[in-house]
Amino acid sequence: MEELLKTLGTLVKNTNKIIKLLKDYQKNRSEPVDNAYILEKKIQAIEKHISERGEEVLVQSLKQWIADEKRNIIGFKDELRIKFGQELTALFHGEGKKIRGQYPIIRVGFYSLKIDFQFGSVSMYYGPEIEKIKSNILLQPGIVFKTVEDFDENLRSQKTTIADIYENLHKAYKRGLALSNQSFGDKLPIMEVLSDFVLLQQSDKFFSDPQRNNFRECSRVALSYLMYFLKSSDIFQKNIRFHVATFDATVEKKNALWIPDNEEGEGTHYSHISFLKDS
Repeated sequence: MEELLKTLGTLVKNTNKIIKLLKDYQKNRSEPVDNAYILEKKIQAIEKHISERGEEVLVQSLKQWIADEKRNIIGFKDELRIKFGQELTALFHGEGKKIRGQYPIIRVGFYSLKIDFQFGSVSMYYGPEIEKIKSNILLQPGIVFKTVEDFDENLRSQKTTIADIYENLHKAYKRGLALSNQSFGDKLPIMEVLSDFVLLQQSDKFFSDPQRNNFRECSRVALSYLMYFLKSSDIFQKNIRFHVATFDATVEKKNALWIPDNEEGEGTHYSHISFLKDS
């Protein structure tokens, strides 16, 4: 008797789990093309919970349904491959942005999107796969569009001015010259100067209590954008020079920084920086 009750309990528990999975699957089935990869994962979960024990007719019906749905999902994924590009292009076009390139890597603005149609995901990079921003973005046009736009808006909303960037960069450059016993106008490694530049942006609170919570972070992507922002100014053209990195210098991130040349995401690696005059 105890063994029978245990077997029935397991069967009921397993059946309830399958019912829950089926209801969840049905909800996502309302938009099968957009949710093709989600459906694929959920069908795999349902398949794992099918037991040979229990009502044979029910088990066989479920197996047949799963086989039919797997064939449908292949078709949905093929449709999504076409629909994804069309809808994503339309979304960015609405913001005045143009998608360039072709699968698996497309580009929009400063960013590259690496499309993985096998696993239904997208990886987002700054520049031509220079800095990875986010991976495993769900392969849905709306989600990818929002991810890019939200990041771009946040990047551009840094609260600073050309004057502030110039002043702190100038101070960091002079500090670097003093530490290396070099003369004004000499080239300095750009990442060393930018490390001091980040410190000069810290608040008095950080220097009074230098703990993580008081530190104002500045990622390589943020630094790159700030230098791009500065590079578009008259003061940069008159007094600052970025020196192009050799190929070897680009191998290690500590030796070079990629900075955009324009809004289309073309850019250059720079290894050194210099100022023309001390003002």
